[in-house]
Amino acid sequence: MENATVTINYESFQSIMKKANKYDELVRTKEDILKKQDDFIEVLCTCLEKANEQKVSANKQYFIAEGIKAICDRFDMDLKVEYGELDEGKAPKK
Repeated sequence: MENATVTINYESFQSIMKKANKYDELVRTKEDILKKQDDFIEVLCTCLEKANEQKVSANKQYFIAEGIKAICDRFDMDLKVEYGELDEGKAPKK
C-alpha cells in the first residue's frame, strides 16, 4: 500500500488543498503570535532586570517606563490615556 495510486475527482482534490492551505496559514499565524508573545515577555523581563540593577532611582524609573511602554504597545493601549504624563526617568550612562 505504500506505493498505491489513488484517484479522486477534481473537486475533492481542491477541497483537500484548500483545507491544507488553511491549516498551513493557521500554523504560521499561531507561530507569529507565539513569537510576538515571547518577544514581549523578553522585553518585560529585560526591563525588570535592568531596573533592578540600577542604583539611581531615575535610572530605575527609566526601565520601568520602558516596560510600561512595551505593555501599552503590546495591548494597543494609549499611553497618555492610561498613564497621563509618564515619568520617563533618565537613561543610564553606558
